[in-house]
Amino acid sequence: MMMTGVQDVDVRSAMTGESPPRRAIRYDKRKGVPEIVRQHAFSTPEAIAIICGDARLTYGELDQISNDLASHLIACGIEKGDVVCLLVPRSLETVVAKLAILKAGAAYLPLDPAYPSDHLHNVLQECSPKVVFTFGKPEPGLSEIAGSATQVIDLPSLMSDLEPSDASQLPAIGGADLAYVMYTSGSTGRPKGVAVPHAGITRLVLDQNFLAFSPADRVLHSTTISFDASTVDIWGALLNGATLVIMAKANFSLTDMRDLIRKHDITFLNFTTGLFNVFADHVDEPMPSLRQAIFGGEVASAAHVKRFIAAHPACLLTNVYGPTEASCIATTYTVPRHFTGAELPIGEAIAHTDVFLLDDEFQIVPPGIEGQIAIAGDGLALGYFNRPDLTAERFIFIDTPEGERRCYLTGDLAVMDEAGIFHFRGRRDRQVKINGKRIELEEIETVLRRQPRLAEAIVECREIGGLKRIIAYLRPSEAQDVANSNFVPSVMERLRSSLPAYMIPSTAIVVSDFPLTHAGKIDRAALPLPPVEDATPVAVRSRSEDILIRLWRDALGLEVVPADRNFFDLGGTSLQLMRVHAGLELAMGQRLEVLALFKYPTVRDMARFLDGREQASSGTTAADQRAAQQRRTMSSFRRSMS
Repeated sequence: MMMTGVQDVDVRSAMTGESPPRRAIRYDKRKGVPEIVRQHAFSTPEAIAIICGDARLTYGELDQISNDLASHLIACGIEKGDVVCLLVPRSLETVVAKLAILKAGAAYLPLDPAYPSDHLHNVLQECSPKVVFTFGKPEPGLSEIAGSATQVIDLPSLMSDLEPSDASQLPAIGGADLAYVMYTSGSTGRPKGVAVPHAGITRLVLDQNFLAFSPADRVLHSTTISFDASTVDIWGALLNGATLVIMAKANFSLTDMRDLIRKHDITFLNFTTGLFNVFADHVDEPMPSLRQAIFGGEVASAAHVKRFIAAHPACLLTNVYGPTEASCIATTYTVPRHFTGAELPIGEAIAHTDVFLLDDEFQIVPPGIEGQIAIAGDGLALGYFNRPDLTAERFIFIDTPEGERRCYLTGDLAVMDEAGIFHFRGRRDRQVKINGKRIELEEIETVLRRQPRLAEAIVECREIGGLKRIIAYLRPSEAQDVANSNFVPSVMERLRSSLPAYMIPSTAIVVSDFPLTHAGKIDRAALPLPPVEDATPVAVRSRSEDILIRLWRDALGLEVVPADRNFFDLGGTSLQLMRVHAGLELAMGQRLEVLALFKYPTVRDMARFLDGREQASSGTTAADQRAAQQRRTMSSFRRSMS
């Protein structure tokens, strides 16, 4: 069955009863991103475009400085269709650089600076960017990873020294041109780059039926730039003349987020499902400025949705679904204020998008029948970067009542009810999502099997204590390694050099043989769960230790928490640490920098810090330096304009 996003419902009018506001710029798939931002700069040059810390940038300034940076890129040899890598943190300079790259006719490739060298090498080799932007002096070896043909440039320093340029020399950009390449996990052990055109961006945030940005909005940008959800934050604000407020801290807490929402009267929030759940659990005080929040990336929790609505009744809440290959969002479900259900659907197709459910023969199925989700429309990616074979496999043409359509096969299963609402039903393959990140378990297995010390490796995702955990089952090549205490640390260390942190299994189990089915295949269902930690109760030495153990136990889903084990070695993630931090601030009744938990990652060490009032490094030096650099950049830029 198909559902087409054709309605033109304005969610603000649905929320307030007001008439829909006039939009200055309508969606046109022929237009590129730079042209639309330029229109805002022309009509409201003094309006604030970006806030980051104490730095401000108007639309007029944003347009001019991005012109200057785009001209510099062209002088560096950047041509239309090239790729420019952003190996930088979330910042004002990063947003300016994204726009400048698009103005130069290139596509931006956002990568997390924390990615391991092997991962960076694979991605950079495939994309061959002519320029890699960094923050400060690049890490040793980056030039070798990027290749001799690539220029590695310190972005803040460059922006401080830019010369005025002639914007008339910039190329014309259209909606079909490549805008960005976003890498996701690949089942073959090789990450794949999704190539998204400008129309994929503009279709997402202009003339939509599930959100309605206006120049009065203030949009919080707290997502990682290498995560496709950042497309909603950044371009939702800048293509609608709104203000983008950037979370300057790399490792922020719920308190930091709450304070920023209040300080800048944030009206729009974009969450991963995991972060949304933490927010719903811990932020129940009024946030009167909030107008709309969206969340997605994993199956929604009805309990957390009800909790959020109860605490923030004036905020419209929307569950969103969509893969990177469909420019982030394909369907949405705006939750009724008096929602009482036990399960949230993924909703209806958004505007400029069609969604079909297909059987194994790629025929459209009727309502009530489970089928694979296939997505068509203006948000569809161009394909996988330099991967024509994979593109042909996942982007196919199907017959529809309206004729032949190009679609992306998601691998996700759903059912459509008689009202035209889609309900998610899982995956056809072994792909999982944890904290909003897409993970192909086969990719982890492939990388593990490259290690000569392993005869075989199996990776599974199990829900333990209500939490998803990735478990690696390792069969050594040498029998003596089964009992070797150094075997697992050695294997996992090599894995960390190849895969991002969110793909590293939380637990590894060494086995001498795998259980087999009667057909002689590995019986994955019979693989053992991780052994329970030593059930001997921890001898609690202080109230702080007692609080920390309780918080760790709840966050990690463990019955027993060793007082001297590293939080991350026990399978903890940054999101779970954020949950611990929120609970700790509440229990202790005091403000605490979240970075202290990174510095003291065991119960015992953190308790000593709390009880001894030892001064932890605030960890804000880098942020302070970035803020100072931004002030210098803006000062230098404004002098050049005077």
